Amino acid sequence: MLRTIAQSIHNGPKGHKTDWLLRTVDPKHLAILERECTQPSEFDQILSKQLLYRAYQQGKIQPYVVEHSVTKDVVIALFPSIDSVQDVPWGLWSQIVQLFRRPNGQPHTIFLLAHPAIRQFPQYGKLITPYHINGGYTYPCSADCVFIFRAEDATRVLIHELFHSNCCDNTQLNLEEREAETEAWAELFWCGLLSRGNLKTFKSLVAEQGSLIRTQNRRLVNGHHMKKEYQGFPWRYTIGKELLWAKWNLLQGTTDHMNIGNSMRLTVHPTDAMKKSFGVTSDSTIL
Repeated sequence: MLRTIAQSIHNGPKGHKTDWLLRTVDPKHLAILERECTQPSEFDQILSKQLLYRAYQQGKIQPYVVEHSVTKDVVIALFPSIDSVQDVPWGLWSQIVQLFRRPNGQPHTIFLLAHPAIRQFPQYGKLITPYHINGGYTYPCSADCVFIFRAEDATRVLIHELFHSNCCDNTQLNLEEREAETEAWAELFWCGLLSRGNLKTFKSLVAEQGSLIRTQNRRLVNGHHMKKEYQGFPWRYTIGKELLWAKWNLLQGTTDHMNIGNSMRLTVHPTDAMKKSFGVTSDSTIL
């Protein structure tokens, strides 16, 4: 499995920051942005849409809009500061949208509201909620609205939502199992992409990611943040995902005692060297 993924990434399309071209915002995209930001959301418990859209309405920030020169995918971003544009690994995002190019050629419309809230464990005994995990959503099999509302781990969220957008879900599974499978694949592809298709690096990063998964889940159960056997939120992002990685034989040689501090980020923290390699600032959490 790992060799196949590494080869597909190594031999697949390359991405460059210059693939993204500035363009004016389309009124139809503004209409979707307004619709999404003015309706209640069970996922956006950090209130990213409410806060950043209000800042836009008040003229404090303006949309940053780019279009991909090949796929014609459009990113409409609201950043707390225009300097945050440099936090996005645009070259990697170019590679991702090319890998997820739809067979019918229809471009994706991606909304990025880069709220700075980071994911952290709640206090002992407090249940995990979307506040602690979620960072985006989309509508299955639709390219019109891939919505990311948290900066941290936005690259992994982008991959996850593009799986949904491109009808890659296994509809034979129930919702929780389907989401767990999508998340398991998204994190595996994230490891492959950050490894640039180098098999040795890929295996090393998968082992580190496996240890993160096991450590987070042990702490979630031991801290009474969730019940191990309960197939409800956040099982899809935690235990369910781990069961699939175990089924795929990706957890051999991993540990459940990794030093992760209080972080609930679902992928390992990229090193400064990785961030430099992908052209983002050392403070960026988006990679």
